[in-house]
Amino acid sequence: MPAEGPKNPENTAKSAGRSQKGESTSRAIVRDVVKGLYEGRYVAGQRLVEPDLMAHYNVSRSTVREALKELGSEGIVEIAAFRGAQIRKLTRAEAANLFSITEVILGLAARQAAQNIDAPGAREKIEDLFRAMSDYRDEDGPFGFLLRRNRYFRQLVTISGNAEIHRILPRLQVHLIRNRLAVPPTERIEGYRQITRAVLAGDATAAEEAAREYVRKTAACILPHFPE
Repeated sequence: MPAEGPKNPENTAKSAGRSQKGESTSRAIVRDVVKGLYEGRYVAGQRLVEPDLMAHYNVSRSTVREALKELGSEGIVEIAAFRGAQIRKLTRAEAANLFSITEVILGLAARQAAQNIDAPGAREKIEDLFRAMSDYRDEDGPFGFLLRRNRYFRQLVTISGNAEIHRILPRLQVHLIRNRLAVPPTERIEGYRQITRAVLAGDATAAEEAAREYVRKTAACILPHFPE
């Protein structure tokens, strides 16, 4: 299946061309593909055909190849000789392994964030970002909520002070989304509430357990959607 464009391909191509400050055009394409995974514009097993991507994003072949190379290095696409690139498919076992890793890493981030919660501004930032998730009313669709969730977790990792988690966690999360928002909204918010409460209390043990429990419950909802 060729690369599937959005409802308004011209706007997406323009948005990809308008890179964030310091961001290359190829990186903007990578960002849009990741966004497309959240939104369902790109799906597991979908072929990414170079001429289609060139036309879709209005860029050169070299830019597309650079973007595909980066997507391959992040494990988002698989590139095979004579077959080209396609969005990586995960088996249920592979997804379960990623959830297991994410559980440990996110638990560590929550633990360290709780230990550092008295750093200047840390408490206020976590409270604000949790409130932004709690107040969300789906006005921007599922991607809008996921952006808020990602900001919350990025801030949690920032407060933890662990730069390695900053590097690792985004690469794990992108594979677990794939438009599989199977966790009921109220249960999602309750999970974030438990994490936030423990972090704000400076209870490292409770924060780690709350984060790990959140990942376990998410896995229980999402894993059945992956093929055996």
